Amino acid sequence: MSPPDDDPGGRSRPGPLRLPLALAGGLALLTLAVMVAPPAWMGMADLPPEVLKARLARDARGLAVVDVRTGFEYRGGHIPGAVSVPLHAVPFRLGALAPLKDREVVLVCLSGHRSRLAGLILRLSGFGRVANLTGGMGAWRARGYRTVTPP
Repeated sequence: MSPPDDDPGGRSRPGPLRLPLALAGGLALLTLAVMVAPPAWMGMADLPPEVLKARLARDARGLAVVDVRTGFEYRGGHIPGAVSVPLHAVPFRLGALAPLKDREVVLVCLSGHRSRLAGLILRLSGFGRVANLTGGMGAWRARGYRTVTPP
């Protein structure tokens, strides 16, 4: 026989799923806030595709373009020179990304939402110069800018 949901004092005892659901709900709200907040709110710059293209053409050494889309999306076409670190892997690849701390890191996803979340992770991890490609790969492609695919 399972224990009753109410104790004798009439107060409801928390069920076994209440805390995990509350944490998941809080995480969902934080994620939503990050996705709709302007990048400047997180200490990130918004970098329009035109500016990124010009800066890559002028001197790509000071920039590190990190594509946080899935591997499948990345293989479908990415900005030349971009490295793939899917969003779900960013917290686990901070050690590998550490050499980029002295460069400006430009984050790219499809629309700019996932890259904002990745930017928050990097900013909280001590990366000083983080930018979000405004409009993501959708905006890059809409302008007809070059993409490459791995062999």
